[in-house]
Amino acid sequence: MKKVAVLGSTGSIGTQTLEVISRRSDLFSVHSLVAYSNGEKLQEQCEQFHPQYSQLLTVDSDAMIKAVKGADIVMVATRGISALKAVLYCLDNGIEIALANKETLICAGKLIKERLAVSKAHLYPVDSEHCAIWQCLNGQKPASLVLTASGGAFYNIPTEQLDKMKSVDALRHPNWNMGSKITIDSATLMNKAFEVLEASVLFDVPLCDIEVVVHRQSVVHSMVRYPDGSIIAQMAVPDMRLPILYALTGGHHVEGCVSQLSFDKMLSLTFERPDMEKFPCLKLPAYIDGKGDLMPTVLCAADEVCVEAYMNGDIVFGDFYKIISKAVEHFSGILPPVQTVSDIEETDKKVRLYTKSLIYEVL
Repeated sequence: MKKVAVLGSTGSIGTQTLEVISRRSDLFSVHSLVAYSNGEKLQEQCEQFHPQYSQLLTVDSDAMIKAVKGADIVMVATRGISALKAVLYCLDNGIEIALANKETLICAGKLIKERLAVSKAHLYPVDSEHCAIWQCLNGQKPASLVLTASGGAFYNIPTEQLDKMKSVDALRHPNWNMGSKITIDSATLMNKAFEVLEASVLFDVPLCDIEVVVHRQSVVHSMVRYPDGSIIAQMAVPDMRLPILYALTGGHHVEGCVSQLSFDKMLSLTFERPDMEKFPCLKLPAYIDGKGDLMPTVLCAADEVCVEAYMNGDIVFGDFYKIISKAVEHFSGILPPVQTVSDIEETDKKVRLYTKSLIYEVL
């Protein structure tokens, strides 16, 4: 039985992870729980799962390191780069990682891969797209990767109406049950931009060999092209509990809590090119390519500030790309050339301050 530490236990991925553990209590037990601020929900989880350790980050900033000690596998379901030190600790100490946090891998990809190369531990992707690619690769070298995108809540909204759409509208995702930040990122397609960067790090594929196609049904979770012309796709109902279970098992297909895909109820599967002018955030991975190891941190920090501002009603939809691209331009060429934990943390702070200043200009 695997002892699971859940970082970010009260969020969407954290709660779904606990559902999976509850369903497969023969395979997993809860070792520890860490949450940000929802103390009431954390207490309910503790009463149900009886972890050896639990804590709010607002009470103890070292809670994540304490939580992972003694665990067999850690579900990283946090936001931003808050779990970076805990992830590196796990790799240094042979603790397996199920990673549902894009920012950690995007911002510290080189550091993490260096640690992975000498670690006894493995890192398993939880994002449905990357979990799909992991399954399709099966140890083979691809010609290219194809990430599918649902298009988010605003895909069919006319361009001229996008700035009228509020965060409450963006949170009405047609297919997925996710947290607020990732759901808004899905509406801007910034989430897909992050996934392109993440896929490049995870699978050692150049950005130019990663394409995005819009697949509104969210049934094909991603695909792999091979040199012989074959394309392998992974299909399933859109339910995050499937990649969560697959990651927790270390890559095994076991019975879980997700229903089988029913082909007789499917009307059609469609694929189309994304509209890069309507959703320009998808241009950002190519824009920062070659500009330095810390530029992904600029993207992540600037976007997080923009999401918070959008939820507060301080910016409109069209401001996302304008503000984030300005942040990229400002920090290009002035950041340290190498990637260290302190450089990442310092860059994150500087970018947040600068991005907030840009938002004040908008206001």
